[in-house]
Amino acid sequence: MNVIKRNSAKEKLNTDKILASYQWAKEGLDVDLFELITDTKLHFYDNMTTSEIHDAGIVSCRNLLSEYKPDYDIMGARLFMQKAYAEAHQSKDMPHLKDYIVKMVKNGMYSDTLLTYTDEEFEKLNSTIDKSKDFNFTLSGIEQLYDKYAIKNTEFIVETPQLMFMAEAMGAFYDYKLNVDGLDKMYFTLDMYDSLSNFDISLPSPMMSALRTTSTDYASCITLRTADNLDSWVEMFGALVKHTAASAGIGVDISDIASIADLVKDGKIEHGGKIPLMKAIDALIQVASQNGRRGQAVDYINFFDPEIETIMGIKSPRTEVTKRINDLKHGIKFNRLVYERAQRGEDISLFSVRKAPEVYRLFNSKDYDGFVKAYEEAEAKGLAATTMNARELMLMFVTERTEVGIYYVMNIDEANTNTPYDEDISQSNICVEFIVPTKPLQSDRPNEPAVGVCILSNINQAAVGLEELPNKTRLLVYMLNNIMHRQNHPTGQAQAFVEQYATLGIGFANHALWMAKNGWKYGDKEALEAHNLWMEHFQYYLLRASCDYAREHNAKISRMDKVSYSRGVMPMDRYNKNVDELVASETTLDWVTLRKDIIKYGLANASLSMIPPSETSSVIGGMDSSMEPLKKLMTVKTTKGVALKQLAAGVKHYSANYDLAYSRNITRDFIKHIAVTQKWIDKSISGNTLYNPELFPNGKIPANLILSDMFYAKKMGTKTLYYNNVMVSDEDGQVILPAEISCAGGSCHV
Repeated sequence: MNVIKRNSAKEKLNTDKILASYQWAKEGLDVDLFELITDTKLHFYDNMTTSEIHDAGIVSCRNLLSEYKPDYDIMGARLFMQKAYAEAHQSKDMPHLKDYIVKMVKNGMYSDTLLTYTDEEFEKLNSTIDKSKDFNFTLSGIEQLYDKYAIKNTEFIVETPQLMFMAEAMGAFYDYKLNVDGLDKMYFTLDMYDSLSNFDISLPSPMMSALRTTSTDYASCITLRTADNLDSWVEMFGALVKHTAASAGIGVDISDIASIADLVKDGKIEHGGKIPLMKAIDALIQVASQNGRRGQAVDYINFFDPEIETIMGIKSPRTEVTKRINDLKHGIKFNRLVYERAQRGEDISLFSVRKAPEVYRLFNSKDYDGFVKAYEEAEAKGLAATTMNARELMLMFVTERTEVGIYYVMNIDEANTNTPYDEDISQSNICVEFIVPTKPLQSDRPNEPAVGVCILSNINQAAVGLEELPNKTRLLVYMLNNIMHRQNHPTGQAQAFVEQYATLGIGFANHALWMAKNGWKYGDKEALEAHNLWMEHFQYYLLRASCDYAREHNAKISRMDKVSYSRGVMPMDRYNKNVDELVASETTLDWVTLRKDIIKYGLANASLSMIPPSETSSVIGGMDSSMEPLKKLMTVKTTKGVALKQLAAGVKHYSANYDLAYSRNITRDFIKHIAVTQKWIDKSISGNTLYNPELFPNGKIPANLILSDMFYAKKMGTKTLYYNNVMVSDEDGQVILPAEISCAGGSCHV
């Protein structure tokens, strides 16, 4: 057969070249070349291009890959990189860094800010790049990198990973000017390249795409709130469209909206309630697409809203199709009152905000006792629109949460208690981990810090030990502070929030591998204690870095008086003490000195930590997602018609150690890990609950079990719960994983 070369010349197929390529890619791997060649030949045809020959080998590696043959993962990635080098560099070698960046700037792909480095600095950076790391990817990782983040030419690849990582590091620190103790921009650029290329850290999708280019769209998600007036609605609608267009996921608090049939305009007309507003939000986020994908939003409402039953059924298969809202998600805000009344089998009262405004105000506050008093007084006055049994409400919630998966838990009292913010909290974001104060939007307050903005990143827990946490936390705090003020946000309220709060959302990933490497199962006492120690170091050094940055850069936030850190209140002073049932309460680090330094110098950031989902860019580094227990050792996801296989991290060595989510009833033990994490962090966690119907009689998960786990999470101080994942099997008994969670087209994923 003939092949078409990259210069369009035609020649006879030379199988010796293919064999040489495969033998090189096979080095050090347990791969059967005969098996690979046999499969690859099935994809050959006359007049194939050399690029298609490369692709055939990659496809065969993907076909042969399994948890029992994991080395095909590395083999396929190496073949992919052969193709990438041929297309990007027309060579097996890597060009000099400066020559490469000059070319990319000239072609309009990179920002010319990268050329502010001197020739001497370029030489140092170039000598640091380790080309061999380009061949350490997994196949799913390298395909994710090129599918989601690499700059694309319509015809061929233009970037290779190590040059891309170095360019991103340069893009993060090119304008870092202060030199303290030798930690200048070169120190941080080299440190960031090393951390990215070793997969010690991962960055969110917007940042991975933007750093090194002229774009400054680094933010991942935003939170906003609307009041119940036309001016606020218009402001909210505009913010929805603008921020969705900027690739952000939207969390919107609509709990202040009046209920259906409430009288408005001096009693002349009846209010339409929340459903029309929800439909408007659902429609508006489709107006501005994000990289060709539909935007995503979640609304937040109170458990005692008179429309709660209608909202619970808004996507139910039992609801008429014309009345459903299929894409909008819903966060239901609970607190201790409804849990306690459900336990006692008592009724709750549903109140309109028009009839009981003080109940609504106190619900979203730190004054729980004041809320209970106001709630009971409103009941005594007969202000309730109706009543319902609290346990029936909770069972309705877990039923809909399980069947349609778009109902999230927010324990608003926990959110207002274990937080560094003195201001009231009323909502979260689309992935339920970002919790900051928001205020209703109004046109006469265009520069009020009312729209929460999330700028995030992750540390690889399985790769970064206690001794390395000081360095990795400092790198991320300094990097995010250096870039966050470059972005011009779509609304003045978001811009003001970043300038005055400078909130960060640093988390971790690869918890499941960290557990497997140590031979632990979720819920093991030893695992919880070790994680508690890791989390103490994690939060301590984040705070230390932010304090040092504030001192070195004179960058103390202007709203420092609005956070309890200013008074020396640390995480161990505010967490839910029920967690002491799980882990020791004693600390190991010098918190006394840190308190004094924060009181003296302040912080560069109002809050620093949260645990975001990790479904996208963590794949690049072959990491397991966030804190989640793995569902399978190998998952298959379909992207653009191609079935991509992803193996569990370290599956070759630790497959027997993984504590799989559906192998047992794992949710209660997983909640313990969420609780220990929540003890230390500032905001919240994108933590899922997980159930396998096959573990229960008749294949049905008891609603009381799900409800019991929800109560346990509340007892242990959990602020939020994300999706309720339920395993489904096909006719052959193969596990079908829940649909891939889309967080605003992946923008919130790290």
